[in-house]
Amino acid sequence: MVDQGLLAEVMKLDESTRRELRDAIDDSLDNAQLSAEIALLIDDRISESVARASDSVTLDEDEREVRAR
Repeated sequence: MVDQGLLAEVMKLDESTRRELRDAIDDSLDNAQLSAEIALLIDDRISESVARASDSVTLDEDEREVRAR
């Protein structure tokens, strides 16, 4: 639970300073590593995407197709 007194003091800071504080807090936290299972899943999805690159269309192409309907 967040110390409400501390939160009240933080909220008195201007927005820019609160953003700096947020960034400093984020930097101080451990960056969670992906589990091996999730990393493998991401790698598989990337490989599928690369293998089927010819199936992809650009956003502009997709928008033209939708407008043509």
